[in-house]
Amino acid sequence: MTDQMDIQVGTDVRITGGPFTDFTSPVVAVDHIRGRVELTVDIFGDATRIDVSLSDVVRVV
Repeated sequence: MTDQMDIQVGTDVRITGGPFTDFTSPVVAVDHIRGRVELTVDIFGDATRIDVSLSDVVRVV
């Protein structure tokens, strides 16, 4: 789990759980109330927006 306040739009994160584990992406949007982040990942050459729980991402250092 990550400190939710460290995650902001433009922050690079790595997904740590779910079907997109180990994907990295910059954050597109953050919803601290719902505890979710929106990311854009590359799937088969297409940029796809996904919604992931804040508890399933860690900031890339």
